[in-house]
Amino acid sequence: MEARMSLSFEPMFAGGWLLVVLVVVLLAAALAWSGQRLLRRDARPGARRTWWRRTALAVVTAVIMAGPSVPATQARPVSNIEIYMVVDRTGSMAAEDWNGGPDNGGGIRLDGVRQDMAAIRDAFPAARFSIISLDSAAARELPLTNDINAVSSWINSLQQEPTDRSDGSSLERALPPLTQDLRASSENTPEAARLVYIFSDGEPTDGGGGASDAKAAGLSWENLSSMLSGGAVLGYGTPEGARMREFTVGRTAAPDAEPAYITDPDTGEPAVSVPDTDELQSVASGLGVPYFQRTGGGDDAPTKDFTDVDVTEVFSEGREHFNRRTYLTWPLGAVASLLLVWELMALIGADRAAARLTRSGPGGAVPGPAIPASRPRGTVPASGAPMGGAR
Repeated sequence: MEARMSLSFEPMFAGGWLLVVLVVVLLAAALAWSGQRLLRRDARPGARRTWWRRTALAVVTAVIMAGPSVPATQARPVSNIEIYMVVDRTGSMAAEDWNGGPDNGGGIRLDGVRQDMAAIRDAFPAARFSIISLDSAAARELPLTNDINAVSSWINSLQQEPTDRSDGSSLERALPPLTQDLRASSENTPEAARLVYIFSDGEPTDGGGGASDAKAAGLSWENLSSMLSGGAVLGYGTPEGARMREFTVGRTAAPDAEPAYITDPDTGEPAVSVPDTDELQSVASGLGVPYFQRTGGGDDAPTKDFTDVDVTEVFSEGREHFNRRTYLTWPLGAVASLLLVWELMALIGADRAAARLTRSGPGGAVPGPAIPASRPRGTVPASGAPMGGAR
């Protein structure tokens, strides 16, 4: 981590400067109140030292809350590998035929997508990633980045398209943003190794609209092959297919409720999604990358078959700028800790002194049983009678 030494203050807590000012006012009021007692001329010995110690602790606390910091940049190796992921999240990707389906300990097709995306992420930890989601429209949801945490967050939050917003889709809908990204990369970083991974069941549901639009724009999978160094088309689903559960944002079904399935408009019965392997193979052939059909079963190809790409990964010393600051609070924290220990020891000493004073009683004499003093000759007893009579 390399920091530019330009000290500034940025409050560390959610309340911002308002919270800092409020705390400063409260600390100042507390010091003023205690000063009336500790700064008097007749105050006990050491009282002034106590007030100044507490003043120093208050100042250090206020400075820590104000957040003394410097802007920082982080230099780390940057890989020449760029990975573009096109992820189908249409309703058919919720078909329940991944590893036997939910009733048999498996899941839906998107569960398989998450696993394979994570395997690719782990295989190229220094690469830069871009994610294009595909449903009724294609959207670039994660621009090219090597922030692996952002990639992981996207993978973990992946869900199917809300059923009530579904309007049909096809893989060709991803061609415009993907083509734009690959062309920009080829022009700006021609030395980069570009890999494309497509995750889909290949089932077109837009009546050919996406393919027609791509053809009219002069876009095709074949046009992208010359810009690629590798990748794969990963298909999901079994030959028999499976039903697809509905998904509505913000609605959670009761555990014992019957699941609602996407219905076939022609029959009114739950629709069955069957992967279009011919479409997937056609896309793979156009891109010039291998095609793997994934079901979650034991006959699936291991993930290394599509992550072991024959490219030379080259690292360059790049520099990334983050909107982050390095807080210089640890030295102040050490000072505050020492002052707190000093204050604690002083309080313990004062408590012990008070305890000794309480045990000693007024005037410093130790309380005990009264011992009668001897009476001189000729004194009058308490009854008033003279001792020994009159002479």
